[in-house]
Formats: sequence, C-alpha cells, structure tokens
Amino acid sequence: MNEPLIIGTRGWDHAAWVGEFYPPELPDDWRFCFYSNNLRSVLVPQTLWATATPADLAQWLSDSDPAFRFVLELPATISAPLSPAKLESALESFLNTVDPILPRTAGLLLRMAPDTSVLPEWFEQLIHRLSQVAPLCVDLPENEWRDPAIIAALDRQDVGLAWHGAHELAPHPGGRLLVALTPAASPREVRGWIEQLARWQKPGTLAGLYFDAPVGAAKAAQEARLIAELLGV
Repeated sequence: MNEPLIIGTRGWDHAAWVGEFYPPELPDDWRFCFYSNNLRSVLVPQTLWATATPADLAQWLSDSDPAFRFVLELPATISAPLSPAKLESALESFLNTVDPILPRTAGLLLRMAPDTSVLPEWFEQLIHRLSQVAPLCVDLPENEWRDPAIIAALDRQDVGLAWHGAHELAPHPGGRLLVALTPAASPREVRGWIEQLARWQKPGTLAGLYFDAPVGAAKAAQEARLIAELLGV
C-alpha cells in the first residue's frame, strides 16, 4: 500500500496570510503551531537555515504531532561544487542543525541554481552522498542542467526530479521522493496534479505537493488535502 500524499506549502511565516489563514490576533511565534494543526506537512525553505538553531527546530517538533512531516530544502552552499571534505563539513553542519526534526523528515530537496556549472561526475557524487541521509529530490533549472547525463544520474541514484505541474505535463518516473511545486490553482487543475502524483507513486516511495507562491498557498493546500482525501490518495 502506498503512503498518503503529503500536502503543504513552502514555508509558513507569511505576513500576507494574516486574516486569510492566520487569525489577526494570533502571535507571530504561534504561526507554526497553527499551521501544523491545519496542514500536515511543510517544505522548509533553504533561507531559514541562515538563522535557524536546534532550539528553533526543537520548538517546531514540540508544536507538531508525530504524524507531521517536514521536507527540507538543502542550504544553497551544498548545491555549489565543493571538494569531498568541504561537502562533508557543510553537510555535518546542516545535519547538526536539523537533528531534532530528522525523525519526522520525509526527505530533502536540492535546488540547483541556473548559473551553477554542470559537472555530471561531481553532481552524481553529490546526490549519492545526500541520498544516504534521506530520500532526495532535485529541482533542476530549465537549461543545460536538463542534459540526459544529469537525468541518467538521477535514475541511477534513485533520486527524484521535482515536478512543476503548472507547465510540465507529467512527473519524471523514478526516485524515492517526488516533490511537486506549484502556485495556487483551480480545483480542477489541482485534482489533475494529485491524480498524476498518485500514478507516479509506487510502494516504498513518497510524493509531496507543495504550493510555493505565498499568495493563496495555505487555502490552496487545504483544498488540495480535501480533494486528495475524497480521491483516497
């Protein structure tokens, strides 16, 4: 039996959600607790790692229940070409920070910057190492990063390719984790994406749908969760 589709948003600390999702009287530091009671997963943006501490993550853990799931965007430094020693140092620093929430982490998202040099051998070594930590999905820019050698490396390492359903027909098959990134959309479009994700998913894999444009994201995620439940996904 497949795992249920996980649905949420990219980040939760959005001032624009006050009055739309968060009650106006809700203190800022209660937002994650409110979020985790209404949505069951979150994609943690890479920008948070510049300031997040183990104490912050311990609070996220306390404010959510055991069924809540995190997907963690890796810091931008890890997506840049590094020597093996520097990669291990950067990865160790990241893992020390996220240690409190690793038991509830569904996987990692690696986002490659468009101007990063395409080095297939280095890239495959990178994703091999990262996939030893947790199921990994990679978001590739629409340029030479879509070279067949890069896609083949993803397939060999059992790493997912992030899907942008708003302009891509179907997700790339393969990988243990698929992260779908999308803005808010009509219920019909969202239903189509959910059905595509359900077709992609096989036993032992996990798919997540995250609304990554802040405007309307929380409401869209709530509607998507209802649609998924009605579809039995």
